[in-house]
Amino acid sequence: MKYDQFKYLYPPRPEYKTPPSSLTTYDTGEYIAQPKYNGSACLVFTNGDELHVYNRHKRPLAKYSPFIHFRELAKTNNWYVYAGEYLNKAKKGEHGDIERDKFVIWDLLVWDGEYLIGKTMEERLTILENIYPCQRAVFSHKLEVYDHLCCTEHAGIYKAPTYGAGFDMLYEDLYETDLYEGLVLKKKNAKLTYGFQEKNNSEWQIKCRKETKLYNF
Repeated sequence: MKYDQFKYLYPPRPEYKTPPSSLTTYDTGEYIAQPKYNGSACLVFTNGDELHVYNRHKRPLAKYSPFIHFRELAKTNNWYVYAGEYLNKAKKGEHGDIERDKFVIWDLLVWDGEYLIGKTMEERLTILENIYPCQRAVFSHKLEVYDHLCCTEHAGIYKAPTYGAGFDMLYEDLYETDLYEGLVLKKKNAKLTYGFQEKNNSEWQIKCRKETKLYNF
């Protein structure tokens, strides 16, 4: 399906949840896992000229850094739509530093003017990996090295790594870092459907969050 002008699309979001003790149930090869970042869900719509940065509630993101090179996410003058997390909550990352004003891509909805309806999660992630291979280090004004965050060549733009197994050990590895809320499990063969309503594309994802005073199972 062609996407030739800006129109808001709701991002895929998990509605179902599972406790950490059940993670091995999903470690069967049917699912992949991505870190769940502690930020705000964010969508970037750009054709290299126009730029629209929205939250998951169909409203423009209230505040984001003007130094993030969002327009460079367009590889041609056609439209591209990326779903991800905007790190705006000043949480401590893997090395104890505050992580803020970064956009972490975790899905791709439109590529080169084509709305990727019918493409599986695995196919969409393959497109992302081909364009932005997961590199765990980058040097901008300083050297940045991560275990669970992939760097790109664009200032302020990162990508969520994808894991195919060992979900319980991955959860334990992320647990002590404030930046990570847990994991999101996604079916590899789940096909993207139209994102015209908020709960579209929610049935093939499962979140596994750390328990807090305000969130438990």
